[in-house]
Amino acid sequence: MTTKEIIELLKEKETDFLKITSFSKLPGIYAFFYIGNDFPLLGDTVSKHQIIYIGKTESSQEKRDVKTHFSTGKTGSSTVRKSIGSILCSQENLKPIPRNDSDYKKGRFSHFKFDRKSEETITDWMKNNLALSFFEYPKTKQEIKDLETEIINELVPILNISNNSKSAFKDTLQRLRKNCAVIAAKNVKPNIIKNQSSSIIKQKTGYNMASSGKYTDLWTKQRASIKDKLENANIKQSVQLNPEDFKKVGNRNNYSFNLEFKNGIVSNNVDGTAVARDLAKVLENSTEIKEILKYGNFKINMDRRFCLWIQRK
Repeated sequence: MTTKEIIELLKEKETDFLKITSFSKLPGIYAFFYIGNDFPLLGDTVSKHQIIYIGKTESSQEKRDVKTHFSTGKTGSSTVRKSIGSILCSQENLKPIPRNDSDYKKGRFSHFKFDRKSEETITDWMKNNLALSFFEYPKTKQEIKDLETEIINELVPILNISNNSKSAFKDTLQRLRKNCAVIAAKNVKPNIIKNQSSSIIKQKTGYNMASSGKYTDLWTKQRASIKDKLENANIKQSVQLNPEDFKKVGNRNNYSFNLEFKNGIVSNNVDGTAVARDLAKVLENSTEIKEILKYGNFKINMDRRFCLWIQRK
């Protein structure tokens, strides 16, 4: 069978998770379909019955889908649960926590799961909003992997990260996951990391936790003005800021940055600049501003003259 024929077969076999009565005990390729009405963050850009994730199993569908992906408490072993949890995190007030003590003792800060209540929320959401299909493919590990890659390249599912360079949502998804990793790192018990330096945390998470929040007060004072500009951002807007306000907070050679929001979430990497990172936090913590940012793509950048430019693309 060709790759396209296999994809068509997967689509034909789509079944709501809650209606599946048995799962294959063979290796193969599985597809996750979205069957809800309003996908978190992306809204109606994700259509009903769209394939949002493609995965492979070298053991069985039963073991991978039922006992891992749809199993409460298994986020640490399921990349798709981790992605779904990261997307739902803010909306459902989920709590990321360390996957286990061993990861954090070894400095593996990118590994996380969620607390029990959050894990149950993720499982309930998946069971009620996803459908599955499965293509049995009892071949070698390499053949299974190659087929998975071919299907991902053809479909570009929004929740796949590996082998999915064409995905427009990939960078945003990775950022959401990194945000959860940062929160989980903050929830590490003191005795687990008391002998580890903050530089290790920064290296593993890509986030300097020590410098977090330095510019929060500064941006909070500008929030009303920024909200006004966002409401009128169909025409490029500007806010002239006082350089001395920034220099009092931090000693930097360059304070300029680019910050982009797509449908309410940060869509570019701002981990390297605390100025932009703290602005993003202030905007995300405002209910009114979050409502504005949900609709459209916004580009916010500050130039070397401390002029903040705001435009809806």
